[in-house]
Amino acid sequence: TKILSRKLTKFNHGFQGLVIQQVAQFKYLKATGLIRDYASKLINRVYKIEKAQRKIGIISASINGVREPLMMTVVVMVILLQVKVFGGSLASIILSILFFYRALGSIMSLQTEWNRFLSVTGSLENVSSFTEELSTGKEYVGMKKIDRFYNSIELQDVSFSYQNTPTLKDICLSIHKNETIAFVGESGSGKTTLLNIICGLLEPDKGNIMVDHIPFTELNITSLQRRIGYITQEPVIFNDTIFNNVTFWSKKTNENIVAFHDALQKANILQFVNNLPKQHDTILGNNGINLSGGQKQRISIARELFKNVDFLFMDEATSSLDSETETQIQSNIELLHGQYTILIIAHRLSTIKNADRVVVLDEGHIQKIGTYTQLLSESNSFKRMVELQQI
Repeated sequence: TKILSRKLTKFNHGFQGLVIQQVAQFKYLKATGLIRDYASKLINRVYKIEKAQRKIGIISASINGVREPLMMTVVVMVILLQVKVFGGSLASIILSILFFYRALGSIMSLQTEWNRFLSVTGSLENVSSFTEELSTGKEYVGMKKIDRFYNSIELQDVSFSYQNTPTLKDICLSIHKNETIAFVGESGSGKTTLLNIICGLLEPDKGNIMVDHIPFTELNITSLQRRIGYITQEPVIFNDTIFNNVTFWSKKTNENIVAFHDALQKANILQFVNNLPKQHDTILGNNGINLSGGQKQRISIARELFKNVDFLFMDEATSSLDSETETQIQSNIELLHGQYTILIIAHRLSTIKNADRVVVLDEGHIQKIGTYTQLLSESNSFKRMVELQQI
C-alpha cells in the first residue's frame, strides 16, 4: 500500500501539473488544434491514477473481507472456551451473537455510507450546475474538413461584441494564400479579437467567414486550427525538454531531429541550446522558469516553425526580444514570405515594412488598407503612429 501510495502521489502531481499548464496555455492549444493531442496526455495520466487506485482498492477490499471472518473466529473461540469451561448451550449463544452482530454491522455500514454521500452533495450540485453551464455554450463543429489552405479567407460584415460593448464592426476583408498582412492600431482597436475570430476562438455576433469557400458554420474548425501556427505575446513553454517543447512530443526520428535543428536556427536560438550541458534534453521548468523572456519567446517561435502549417499568426511575437535579436528573427521570418499566410499584429511598425498589406484598425472599424508606403501618404493616423515611434 505504501508503494502504491507513492506512485499515486507521483501520478496525481503530474496530472495536476498538466492541468495547470493546459489552463495557462489554453488559447495556444485551442488555436492550433493541439488541444486534443494534449488532452490525450491527460487521459493517459488518468488511466495511471485509476490503475494505482484500483490496486489500493483491491488491497483494502481484501483486508475488509478478511476482517469479519477473523472477528467471528475470535468470537466463536471465546464462546467455545466459555461453553467448555463454564458450561452452557453452544447453539443458542452463537446464533444470538451472529444475528446481533450482522444486524448491527449492516446498520452502521448504511449510516457510514449515507454520511459519506451527504458530505459530497455540495460538490455534486456544483459539478451538475457547471455541466449545465458548459452544455449551453458547447462549441459546434461542422462536418467539412480541410487538409490544406488553397485560396482565401473571406470576412463578410463581421461584428463582435464583448459584454454588450462593440469590439469589431462590419469587418470586410479578404486574406489570400501566402499573403502577409499586418494589423495595426491603438490598444483596444480590435486587432487581437479579429485574429481570435479568424482562428475560431471566438464566434462573431453577425457576418460570415468563408475558408476556401466553406462557411465557418459548416467547417470542422479543428481541421483549420491544425493548419495554424500561433506565436503569442506571452510565450508558451511546457515543463519538459527543449526538444519536446519545440516538436510537441514528436518521436526522435532523423527527419524530426533535422527539422528541430532547422527551426532552432530560424528562431536564432540554436547556439544557446547547443551550449547547454544537456542541450535539447534540458528541462525548461514550469512556464519556462529557467529561461529569460527572450529565450522563451524564441523557443515558442521555433515550435511554430517546426510544424507543417499554412498560417503563421503573430501577436506581438517579438515583443520580449532585444533589438538585435528582434532584427535577426525578423530577417528569418521575412525569408518565409510567400511560403506561409502570415497575419501579424505589431506595435513596432518598423517590423512590418515588407508586409503585402497593412490593415489600420480604429475602434473596431477598418480605417484603411494598403502597403506601408501607401499608408504613410494616405492615412494620417498611421503616419502619426510611425512618427511617434521614430521619436
